[in-house]
Amino acid sequence: MGGAAPPCEYAWLGRVEYREAWALQKALVARRGAGEIPDTLLLMEHPPVYTTGRRGAGGHLRLPEQMLGAPLIESDRGGDITFHGPGQLVAYAVVELRAAGLGVADYVRGLEEVIMRTLAGYGVAAGRERGLTGVWTGGKKIAAIGVRVSRPAGTTAWVTSHGLALNVDVDLGWFERIVPCGLGDRGVTSIAKAAGQAPPLAAVGGRLAERFGEVYGRRMVVNSALRGVALRAS
Repeated sequence: MGGAAPPCEYAWLGRVEYREAWALQKALVARRGAGEIPDTLLLMEHPPVYTTGRRGAGGHLRLPEQMLGAPLIESDRGGDITFHGPGQLVAYAVVELRAAGLGVADYVRGLEEVIMRTLAGYGVAAGRERGLTGVWTGGKKIAAIGVRVSRPAGTTAWVTSHGLALNVDVDLGWFERIVPCGLGDRGVTSIAKAAGQAPPLAAVGGRLAERFGEVYGRRMVVNSALRGVALRAS
């Protein structure tokens, strides 16, 4: 018989400014690389903000930056430009890939599986699109993925940060000001649009955490102290 599943701590943090969440992730990545904490999953929503990957926004703004109505932040994740805001579940995973026995591609495919299983619980049939990252339903993108894998100084660990954004009941009008994920011929949707109603965001976060544990073989453990850490991370 195998041993017990390794733990993954998680918490619903509520609404957190993007830069605060980014700072918290950086701190947790360093601690995970040093073996001080287990894998960690942060669940939250952000005030309105546009974010880009390391390549910048490029030509994917449909309005001048000063007319977007929300800040535009260039982060250190992969992926293209997207929007985060109220009604969208954001999940940032800090996972040590070597300990998990995962390569980057397998890890990303796992995130897609987590999202698809979560959506199935709300009656939304979703899947992958060949050659594209994220999760789709009815030809429209319902969840975006953008990750970073880094090697904390002085360690041999490879630790993930950033993660996924699942549209639950977000105002989709925000996406009209950009070319979401650089895909001009694809629309975006949400659970509210696809299912006709919107479950509570925190409840979706709890369900997603359960599916995360299933997919990655983790024992999910609530760590309510992460909320206080997030508020001190800015």
